Amino acid sequence: MLKQIKYIFFDCMETLVDLYELPSHSDYAYWAFSNSGVEHYWSDFEGFLERYSHSKRQIAQRIEQHEEYELMRRIEHIVDGTESIPVSSKQQVVQMLYENYWRTYKSQCFVKEEVKSTLLQLSKHYKLAVVSNFMINDGIEELLELNNINGIFEFIVTSINMGWRKPSARIYDYAIQRAGCNPEQILFVGDDYENDYLAPRLAGMKSILLDKEKTIVSSELDKVSDFYELKAMLVGNS
Repeated sequence: MLKQIKYIFFDCMETLVDLYELPSHSDYAYWAFSNSGVEHYWSDFEGFLERYSHSKRQIAQRIEQHEEYELMRRIEHIVDGTESIPVSSKQQVVQMLYENYWRTYKSQCFVKEEVKSTLLQLSKHYKLAVVSNFMINDGIEELLELNNINGIFEFIVTSINMGWRKPSARIYDYAIQRAGCNPEQILFVGDDYENDYLAPRLAGMKSILLDKEKTIVSSELDKVSDFYELKAMLVGNS
């Protein structure tokens, strides 16, 4: 399966970069709201969360399936619909919520040592790239730089820069073009079955599922439980 591989594409979040605690939908809203300095424009967090959920639904109805948009747009929608915010203050409120969200998000992220050491080993044998969904402009690039692994990758393709989210075929086709090789010479590694295992295979690539919780019992899937196992599979234990 892996003899012809020239490139390895990695998903980012929960594959390369982990969060101390996997956030829920309400957590994302809370990261924007709490300690933003503009909480007083809503009666409480539940009031903000209702606006946040409504905005998410409204935007989803206006765009194509798998089309990506910047998180700023969702926050702008929330603020525009909040009558208690003066028109003259709306842009400032948007910026404060957005910056608070991103500051909090970054504080939750880390990269395991096993990931760093494995990437260094793999980079000696393969070209590496990142193909990931993300709603913050240049956010993945910043996270990789903050964790000192940005220089390992030949290129980074994100949904926010591409305009389409996985599992849209557009983002995989674009990444394959960037790699400049045949899709069967590319291995995709990630933690999401549809986005990182099934869809890459439909695009002609090989794939390995990162099953960190060891929840998948099927022997038919190509999978690993951690990066040490991935390293052993691809380059041995040397």
